[in-house]
Amino acid sequence: MTTQSLNSTLLHTQFPDALFAQYTKEPANNLAAADKLEIIEKLYLLELIFDTRRYEVMDAIVTEDFVMDHALAKRMDRASFKQLWQDNEAVLLDGIRHQLTNIIVYPNQDGTATAIAYLNVLKFANTPTLSKTDNPALLAHAVQVVQFRKENHVWKLAHLTIDQMAVSNIFGLDEATQHYFAALATERDQLRQPLF
Repeated sequence: MTTQSLNSTLLHTQFPDALFAQYTKEPANNLAAADKLEIIEKLYLLELIFDTRRYEVMDAIVTEDFVMDHALAKRMDRASFKQLWQDNEAVLLDGIRHQLTNIIVYPNQDGTATAIAYLNVLKFANTPTLSKTDNPALLAHAVQVVQFRKENHVWKLAHLTIDQMAVSNIFGLDEATQHYFAALATERDQLRQPLF
């Protein structure tokens, strides 16, 4: 990701240059439409796994050495990634739905692929851990960048980065924490440690 100051991150979205290079330069390797569809489906499926608590499905779509880089937490393997969500369902998942938009998939020179999307986190039911508000409510929106690689001819999520996240005031976060969530992933370690 291109490094920008926090203020710039809040003013406009930052995406990897490779996203736009595929349209301005002759691509060295193209992804077939079937590959793009498989990748997009797995992006959506991951969000549905969270919303339905079907963690066992992650084994089919996430690599064992999967990395999640999120303001909430950083995890370095699939098992700890699953455990994060299982241990914190009441706070992170109850009454919440995840929605992706504006998905773009492009190939990388090493045979992997990258998918970029906007992530919307919606509150659809009142819970003890979220303040009472009218339903539904947008809790947060962010940029999601996911690296995919093929294992046994199947595309799997290998690295997930969530950054540039704007968080609703419903959580009552202080300004420093809001800036931490809004930062690019490359800037987070300089600001604070993950929350979980």
